[in-house]
Amino acid sequence: MIDKILEYQIPKWLVVILCVLPWLLGASIFIWILFLRFPLDGVFTVENNLTGNNAFIFPFLPAERTVLLDGREEGWKGQRLLDDPVYMNVMTPGPYESAEVEMDFRVLRQPLLEFGLVKDSAGKQLEMHPWYSEVLEQESWKAVSDKGGIKGYVSQGIPESRLTSDDTRGLAVWLASTTSPIMSDAWSDQRTVSALSLRGAHDFWVISADGKIYFKLVIQDVNRNRSGGVVAVQVLLNDVLVSQDAIGTSGSRDVGYGALTPVTIDLKDLSPGVYRIKVVADDDIFIRRVETNNRRWVVGPRLVIGDVVGYATTTQSLQAWTNARHIVVETFHKEGFQEISLGTAKGIIRRTHTPVRIDRMDEVVELVKINAPRGDVRVIADGYFGFDQGAFFEPQPRRLTASTLDSREGIEAVLTGYQRVEALGDGWMRAKYSFPISLDAGSLRFVLSAPGIASRAGAVDVKRVSVTFRRAPMDLQSWWELLIQEAKMAWRRIR
Repeated sequence: MIDKILEYQIPKWLVVILCVLPWLLGASIFIWILFLRFPLDGVFTVENNLTGNNAFIFPFLPAERTVLLDGREEGWKGQRLLDDPVYMNVMTPGPYESAEVEMDFRVLRQPLLEFGLVKDSAGKQLEMHPWYSEVLEQESWKAVSDKGGIKGYVSQGIPESRLTSDDTRGLAVWLASTTSPIMSDAWSDQRTVSALSLRGAHDFWVISADGKIYFKLVIQDVNRNRSGGVVAVQVLLNDVLVSQDAIGTSGSRDVGYGALTPVTIDLKDLSPGVYRIKVVADDDIFIRRVETNNRRWVVGPRLVIGDVVGYATTTQSLQAWTNARHIVVETFHKEGFQEISLGTAKGIIRRTHTPVRIDRMDEVVELVKINAPRGDVRVIADGYFGFDQGAFFEPQPRRLTASTLDSREGIEAVLTGYQRVEALGDGWMRAKYSFPISLDAGSLRFVLSAPGIASRAGAVDVKRVSVTFRRAPMDLQSWWELLIQEAKMAWRRIR
C-alpha cells in the first residue's frame, strides 16, 4: 500500500501521519472515555428515563408491579409503578464515596413515599428516607430547621418547642430517631399476670419502677420437627443495649406443645426512662404469659395473636387498648376469618394472606379498644397496645403513615428529616437524597416504597432518574493510580 502511495509522489511525512492518525484518534477517544468515567473533579452524573436503554440505571423491578410507557399516549416516557415495593439497580462507574439520586415523579392517590438503599445482599437491611408526604407539603405545616437540616414540622399555631417535648401525645415520627421520654413509676409488690398468645418476635415497652424492671415471659416452642429453638432477649434504652440473653427452648417431641419455658428479666439500679424489651424469635415461638411488677407496659407496633387451632378447642382472642388510628390486619389460616373492630371502625378478613386496612376517621383522642374475637391475626399499627387500660402509656410518638390525616387526628408536630419536594408543574415533582456508599461497591440497589398503593388503586409515575456519584478531586498521579487499581480489580473479576 505504501509503495502505491509513493507512486503518486506523496511525501513520506504525510504517509506517516496517515498511518499513525487512526491510532492517535483511537487512543484519544479511549483517554477521553477514561476521563469521562473517572473524572478528575470526582463528579460523574448519569440519568435515564427508565425505558431500559442505559448501561448504569436499570428500570424498576419486579416487572409485574410496573408498566413501561413509550410516550405515544401519555406524552412522556418512563415507568408507572402500581404496587409496593419496587427496586432499581444502579451500576457504579468506579470507586465513589456517595451517590445522589434525583427523581422526577408524580403521584395518583398515593399520599406518602419512602426511598432508600439496600445495604445487604439479602435485602433485609434498608436505609430508608422520607421521599414525599402529601400532608407535610401543605402550607399549614411549618418546617423547623436544626443545624442546616430539617428537624421536623409543626402545625400552624404550634410552637417549635413542641418537637422537643417529653409529651408524646400529639407527636408523630417519620423515619427519624427519637429519644424516649424520661418517665418513672413507683415499685409495686403486687405482680400482674396476663394470659397471652403472642407469636414470634415482639417489642415490649416498659417504664422502670424505682430503678427496677421485673418481667417474666413464659414461652413455648410448637415446632414438632425440631428438638428446640433459640430466643434472644435484649433490653435497650434509646437503642443502647442494657442487657441481653439467649434462651433455648425444648421444642416438641410429640403431637402436643413443647414445654413452657420461663424467661426472666430482673434488672436493678436503672435510670428513669422507657425501656424496650426486644424478643427475637421465629413464628414457632409463642409467648403464653407475662408477669410483671412494673405498672405501665405496652406492646407494639407489631402484634401477632397466634393460632392454637389443632392443639385446643378454642382460640386466644385479641382484646386490647390502643392509641392507633390506622392498622393493617392479616390472617394466614381460615380460622382467622372474622370481623375486627378498632373503636367504631370495623374491617372484615375474608381471605388468607390478604392485608385488610382499618382506619379510624373519628376525632377521639382517648384510647379505644381493638377486638378480634377469633384471634389468629397479625396487626401492624401506627400506635401501641396495652392489655390493661391502666397499664397503657405512649413510649414513642405515633408513626406517620400513608393513612395519617395530620391535625384531624390531633397531631401537632412531626419529627422527621423530610425535605420538601421541588414542584415542576403539571403535578410533577422532584426529590433527591445523597447516600454514602462503599468505594468497592460494584452496584447499588435502591428501593421505592409506596405503602398501600395497591389498595388505593394508586400509581407513581417516574419519568427521570439521575444519579450523581461523588468523591474527592484527584491530580494526574492519583488518577493514574486509580486506573491501575481498577484494572487489577477487573482482571481479578475475569480470572
